[in-house]
Amino acid sequence: MSINEEPIKQESLYRNPRVLVLALDAMLIMLGFGIVAPSMAFYLIALEGGLTQPPGPGYIVPAEVVASFSLILGVMMAGFMGTRTLLARFWGGYSDRHGRKPIIIIGLIGYFILLILFGLAQNWVDMLLIRALQGVVSAMVWPTAEAALMDIVGPERRGEGLGLYMMVSGLGFILGPGVGGMLYNFCRDILLLPVPEVFRVPYFVGALIIIPAIILTAVILKETSPGKLEDIKEIEQVSLPEEEPITPMHQESSESEMTPKVRRMIHAIYLMSMFNGIAMGLGQPIFQLFLMSKITTDIGLIGLVISGAGAVGMLFSIPAGRYADRKGRKGLAVWGAVGSRISIGVLPLTTTLAQTSVVWVGQSAAMASSQPAMRAIQADVVPWNLRGKMFGTIQAFFNAGATIGPIVGGALFAYFSLVVFPVGPFILDGLVVPFWIASVLGLIGAFLLWKYVEETHPVKITKADDDEPVIEAT
Repeated sequence: MSINEEPIKQESLYRNPRVLVLALDAMLIMLGFGIVAPSMAFYLIALEGGLTQPPGPGYIVPAEVVASFSLILGVMMAGFMGTRTLLARFWGGYSDRHGRKPIIIIGLIGYFILLILFGLAQNWVDMLLIRALQGVVSAMVWPTAEAALMDIVGPERRGEGLGLYMMVSGLGFILGPGVGGMLYNFCRDILLLPVPEVFRVPYFVGALIIIPAIILTAVILKETSPGKLEDIKEIEQVSLPEEEPITPMHQESSESEMTPKVRRMIHAIYLMSMFNGIAMGLGQPIFQLFLMSKITTDIGLIGLVISGAGAVGMLFSIPAGRYADRKGRKGLAVWGAVGSRISIGVLPLTTTLAQTSVVWVGQSAAMASSQPAMRAIQADVVPWNLRGKMFGTIQAFFNAGATIGPIVGGALFAYFSLVVFPVGPFILDGLVVPFWIASVLGLIGAFLLWKYVEETHPVKITKADDDEPVIEAT
């Protein structure tokens, strides 16, 4: 017997405590990591003896020094993504059967412990091992939390729910880099800490920030796993999308039951996620390296650039989600991705901090517009009783690409950042190569979405005379 319940009402989405606690969890995690983001590459170089003084305004790390550490930074990021790739599908499927809440709580505790260990690292090997373990806890938290969110919000408001989730979580990364930059300046100028100690403090602060997330999740979040909701009383305690019936977990429920069209769309999403992961993995380390070797080593300014771009992007999240719910998801997902990837290609052509900031803000806004629609498409396509497993698989493909990307990006940056290409009357800096490769791969992902994934319109639910729900895709 299938049991359905009304989705969250329009006026209650922004006051639903379970939606808000999931968003706040993500915000506090992003805040913690945002604090350390502006200085992570500097921390690595300092631990290995590449920095002898805390960097500040007017101090540019020599290009050859940055190039010599770019591959190590790529390997460190790949270690994080590698373990996340291997375990995202496992933890997502485990949460479908055994519960989402305990997996999220354990992952949050893991974040807390590992940030402390990160602040105690002694060399790049320590950093690599800790980042790999962070990939394990990340695989526990992110696909599981997103699956729980989709369990809670109704089908009519998936885009807006994801927009709210991304806006609140993005607030953490907006504030984090700015706070991290100011914290670094305080440690350098007021506390007069030397290297590498000046880089350690943000990790301890980031760990403390995770504690409220652990407490809020333990107290407020309710279980939404299909494997735990097998009787009416438990089901009535959570809000579930009306068109998604409970499938008892003792019954056969597998990917083989999906229609060929749904399987084709999901496989296209897998490939798209992998290409996007490679593009992101290429772009993330080389952006930091580009800033420190070509633009500025002022960690405070770097933090403000990242925070400002995130702030602009945040403004687009909820409006984009609402648009996706009302007008359709696919167009916004595709064109937002295209705009974001083109911005990555333009980025290495900038020569001043102001130019870099404008391009990065544009990239952030385009990505923020695309992501709620893209995530809503995934939730529309994936069966509810397989949501944790399938979301984990999508993230596994993304993470697999993001594991390859940093290694390739680090190696490409190490070579091309030290060469130039004459193009007619112009001299083109060789570091455009990894950026342009990232841009092209991201565009391939957008093409796969446009070509092989059909539009998934919002679902309107009306009541027939006999009180049976009638589902109409509009």
